[in-house]
Amino acid sequence: MILIDAINHIKDAKSVIVVSHIAPDGDAIGTVTGMYKVLKKMGKEVDVFIDDEIPEMYNFVPNVEKISRPFYKEADVVLIFDCADEERLGSTKELLKTSAVTINIDHHISNTLYAKLNYVDTNAAATAEIAYQIVKLLGVEFDEEIATSFYTAILTDSGGFMYESTTSITHQIAGDLINNGAKFKEIGDKVFNTLKFNKAKLLGRALNSLTLYKDGRVAYMEILKKDFQETNTNLSHIENIITYARNIEGVEVAVLLVEKEGEIKISLRSKEKIDVNKIANIFDGGGHVRAAGCSIKGNIGEAKEKILQTIFKELEG
Repeated sequence: MILIDAINHIKDAKSVIVVSHIAPDGDAIGTVTGMYKVLKKMGKEVDVFIDDEIPEMYNFVPNVEKISRPFYKEADVVLIFDCADEERLGSTKELLKTSAVTINIDHHISNTLYAKLNYVDTNAAATAEIAYQIVKLLGVEFDEEIATSFYTAILTDSGGFMYESTTSITHQIAGDLINNGAKFKEIGDKVFNTLKFNKAKLLGRALNSLTLYKDGRVAYMEILKKDFQETNTNLSHIENIITYARNIEGVEVAVLLVEKEGEIKISLRSKEKIDVNKIANIFDGGGHVRAAGCSIKGNIGEAKEKILQTIFKELEG
């Protein structure tokens, strides 16, 4: 699909549903809230669905309150942003079975092209970069709310413009969003410099489990169910915690295991040499070369053994 196909369907639609993945991050939340405002300015009937809790750290994003849990709804078009496969949609994947034109817009290399129309640009640092191009092609004027949402998305998914996925285009788009009202200092403070007390306690639990392997090239952390219970936190509070492991000097691969009911959620990050998307794919996950994730059924001890042995094998090449 070329992007103009999506544009034409959006222009023709009277009703649009905008969705993204479970365990939503800044790119997911910023992109869907920005597109909500764009579509409302076009006079569309708009619903925004994410089948999960929204992390508290993103409560400042304009129109975040418009995001709801999915319910049965017919629409002309379903826009799916930042979701590599249909399972990551949770119950929202039921929308793929409706008569709507489903359009999958993403930047993950692991995208399975599951919608009726698919547009994947793996060169984009964030899905919001693609959404920005869509808005330009639609001819909708940016305002402060749209700019704030998209800037938040790009800032977070580019790691504060420090991940190697960041390009000159990323900076050009960010600059234009600032010119259209995005207050970059306030957004940066909210995303990177603001920490709730209970999340700080959860971070402490994760750091207490920090272990180095393979001469300091692999950093491991874990969060147990009891850690969530005892710190009054949940899965929505784990975002960015893995960064503390990745940033340790000498570490090439960081891994965070999070204990859930019946399975272990795994987050992976790397710096220069290891393709963590390849590792995640072994366990039916995916993502990017430097950031990926998957889940493993069973207990945390078994999952730890499996994922570490796979990482060690990759390191040994």
